[in-house]
Amino acid sequence: MGETLLRYSTHKGHRFSELDFQVHIGGSETNIAVSLAQYGFDTTLLTKLPNHALGDAVISYLKKYDVDTTQILRNDMRIGSYFLENGSGNRTSQVIYDRKYSAMTSFCLDDIDMEDLFKDIDIFVVSGITVALNETVRQAVLKMLEYCRGNNKCVVYDSNYRAKMWTIEEAGQAFKQILPYVTILSAGHLDAQNFLGLTSSKETFEKQLADYYQQIKKMYPNIQYITCTKRDILSTSVNDLTGYLYDNCLHISQTYHIDDIVDRVGGGDAYLSGVLYGLLNQKDIDYSLEFGCCASVLKHTIHGDANTFHIAEIESFMEAGTSRINR
Repeated sequence: MGETLLRYSTHKGHRFSELDFQVHIGGSETNIAVSLAQYGFDTTLLTKLPNHALGDAVISYLKKYDVDTTQILRNDMRIGSYFLENGSGNRTSQVIYDRKYSAMTSFCLDDIDMEDLFKDIDIFVVSGITVALNETVRQAVLKMLEYCRGNNKCVVYDSNYRAKMWTIEEAGQAFKQILPYVTILSAGHLDAQNFLGLTSSKETFEKQLADYYQQIKKMYPNIQYITCTKRDILSTSVNDLTGYLYDNCLHISQTYHIDDIVDRVGGGDAYLSGVLYGLLNQKDIDYSLEFGCCASVLKHTIHGDANTFHIAEIESFMEAGTSRINR
């Protein structure tokens, strides 16, 4: 469940002021639905779109990637969007959101029949970006999470904090409300510090992260797995990526050196989708972690928000590697 957006991105080397944009369809949960569909999962997207040609274009895009659209709601409001000025080298990327009064901001509990919505659903995925839209959406999500817990549905929550959408205090309050319902959590060390007020006296990043995750699991024993990535930004175009996955110990991936990034947007969604593919198919935890990292690395090589690579392509990359992987 989440808002599907239009992303207007400048071409490399161009500024916002030049009004020269590429347009992509995306949104965190939308990207995850697309990726998981490529891995053979039956995925359904719950969102709200305007009842005009742009809404129709989104639905066509989702159908192209085998995402079920039967739960999509329509109204006469606008489609959410954001503008991305792609950085290059030492110049960072910039984002401008334009999603106020979008169709999804009107979502409320009266829009859905809970029994009908969840009758064939085993896993519910939602992110902090959706919860940040407004209080009405937030309360609807909490009711849906209560239903999931009462009906043994797996809940995946991606913290995905966006400072331009709400404050740390608001996000922290929602985080604490949501965690009692979560099965698989995507959250990093800053979430532990800023939202839960956790501290650690451990010496290294990895030991601190393991300590934070151990504390979170003690506070919320319903959580089975916690995951995140660490991105070392050498420049806008060159990053090092490492994945972390915690059950009762911290598993650490290889560090992947990503050079000449084509499009960074959706890299986190690709990672989480890859980890979910492994975990939900009862794959080895280290396989799940490396699969997620490789899915993310490959996503950085293509334009668009969603990772559209298939299992065989990602596994081939995992097996062959490249000269740019630090082992």
